[in-house]
Amino acid sequence: MRHPSLVPVVTLRFRPLPEHVRTARLVAVAVARRAGAGEDDLEEIRLAVGEICARAVRRCAHDGVGAPVVVQMDDSEQGLRIVVMDEAGPAKLEDEDVALALVEGLADAVDVTDGPGGAGGNLRAQWTWRSATSHGSVYGPRGDLP
Repeated sequence: MRHPSLVPVVTLRFRPLPEHVRTARLVAVAVARRAGAGEDDLEEIRLAVGEICARAVRRCAHDGVGAPVVVQMDDSEQGLRIVVMDEAGPAKLEDEDVALALVEGLADAVDVTDGPGGAGGNLRAQWTWRSATSHGSVYGPRGDLP
């Protein structure tokens, strides 16, 4: 049974500035660790979340959007789902294909859809743990207290 104080969805909002990307990576790794991710998964999540959030910051800077970037991290299933939303318009940036290819290589599933500002403003990445019990965590498998 999941401990009642462990919320399965964590939402982080930050101004679209590069210095906030590191905070998003740290929070994502903490949520993934709590969810039972192994060390290899943690590194992939750290890299992918950094790239996804940096992409959102670049999109906002390109369009002059100051609205917060929203990151939702959901570990309610056997794995982790991260959704990053920005309010930038549909313009495709020069380095976007490289960023998306990197994220697709790190996550089990990636989906880019329309966000509040237009095309590409909603990016979802998902990791599924191979076994809920193969990754030790201080909270035990799936966030249960030992």
